[in-house]
Amino acid sequence: MEQVEKNYIAMYDVRGIQDYIFKTNYAKEIVGASCLIDSIIINGLKEYVSRCDFNVQKQYMTDWKNDNSSEFLNNKNIIMQVMFIGGGNAYVLFRDKMTCQTVNRFLGKYILEKTYSLNLAVAVCEKTESYADDYKHINDEMRKIKAKMSNAQPMGALPFMERDSITGFPITTMKREYNKENYYCTEAAHKRKAFPKNESEQIFDNMITLKGDNSSLAVCHIDGNSMGIQIRQKMEHVKFYSDAIKIMRALSLDIETAFRQTFDKMTAYMQQLTPKIKENTEHKLYRELIVAGDDITFVCNAKLARSAVENFLENIMEQGYSACAGIAYFNSHFPFSDAYKTAEACCDSAKKCAKKKEHLGVNGKVGCYMDFQICTNIRAANLKAYRDKHYLVDGQSIIARPYYVPCKIEQEQLNSKNEEHNITQLKEWLKKFNDEQFIPRNKAKKLRNIIPEGLSGIESYLLFLKSRGIELDNPKEQYRYWYDALEILDIDLVLREGDTDEDKN
Repeated sequence: MEQVEKNYIAMYDVRGIQDYIFKTNYAKEIVGASCLIDSIIINGLKEYVSRCDFNVQKQYMTDWKNDNSSEFLNNKNIIMQVMFIGGGNAYVLFRDKMTCQTVNRFLGKYILEKTYSLNLAVAVCEKTESYADDYKHINDEMRKIKAKMSNAQPMGALPFMERDSITGFPITTMKREYNKENYYCTEAAHKRKAFPKNESEQIFDNMITLKGDNSSLAVCHIDGNSMGIQIRQKMEHVKFYSDAIKIMRALSLDIETAFRQTFDKMTAYMQQLTPKIKENTEHKLYRELIVAGDDITFVCNAKLARSAVENFLENIMEQGYSACAGIAYFNSHFPFSDAYKTAEACCDSAKKCAKKKEHLGVNGKVGCYMDFQICTNIRAANLKAYRDKHYLVDGQSIIARPYYVPCKIEQEQLNSKNEEHNITQLKEWLKKFNDEQFIPRNKAKKLRNIIPEGLSGIESYLLFLKSRGIELDNPKEQYRYWYDALEILDIDLVLREGDTDEDKN
């Protein structure tokens, strides 16, 4: 009896990428790490193929964006083919188990050698004729593997070793820079080596408006809404590999293209605004850190952040997708790793609001939301606890965020369901408070400081303003928008003042 040949499908996921990039506070290491992990799985597969005998290299197919999607299915000489890469995961078909195991070992070693501390999660299952069953099976297997998989790290420094203050890894490298000896752990050395040679090492400092006075930055994190659900809905009735690979490739490329094009539009928009913020500068006031499918992180001058993120969210809706965003404003000397965690927490806050049942549109459509937080100390990353402590007065929040960014395209039901969070209310107050004819800046700042005292203090100060010819109506309905707008306008002042109560604890 002839034995049926068994083929295999493997799923790869590099764990801890975000923490790997942002656990350092040095711009050179952050940018270098983002370059290092860019397409690391496909680069590892290509490296494996390049080490194979030249005559068999053509039997390994890694160019999933351009090759024949049915080649593995129709040509038994093909040993390996990348099906597609989406959502940070790579799916690869193998002709036999031995090849799959060999590639898996090589890829795990390759990622460890390139990054020093990242881990590769691998799930493998036998290929059947049903793509739908295999896709469910391998994703279930990956979830089990991740749940059991320990976050193994290289051994930390022993008591007699000098160690890196952030990672705890032993110092292994010395590099002479600017007539000074600098010492790094292996991970930091890898990141620094990957830093692009055509960029300035002081890249974040180049973005500030004026060093020492107006030195605020923002890190922005954007993440697509319910992408996994959308993919499942489109794929749940697709059974055969010949159809599924084509559809999944098209879908992955569409998501990648939509978010990349929208990001490029946003950077062009920021470039247009740059002369208004910093004259005669040869430096860009923004820098991309991650643009991987629907996962985006960038850092920019604080004055660009809100309007740039709003620009992105408006345009991504026109592409047929939605996303949420978080912005963390921070001083250029604030620990970047903590600022990033705050931006992530703000994005999560925005998503929770966007996905409330009462805010969903037709067929569960999720709208675009954004949230922001000024980082005056590292505790801001624990967003809910921080806001409960600093923004609750008499059990009521003094902030209105997160905000809904309305659709420009025809989505009346979605817009109407989210009207109470519409960002246009924030923008209206930003415009008014920025007008010295409406209210002098010193009085606006005093209003910002009085709002945390509660409604009685607000109403008392409004009477004073009215006696000076400045009328602000409906404080019960509006003061949350006032506070949000005034915080944005006074970012540099707030960052300089810091959070003295928190610092004392």
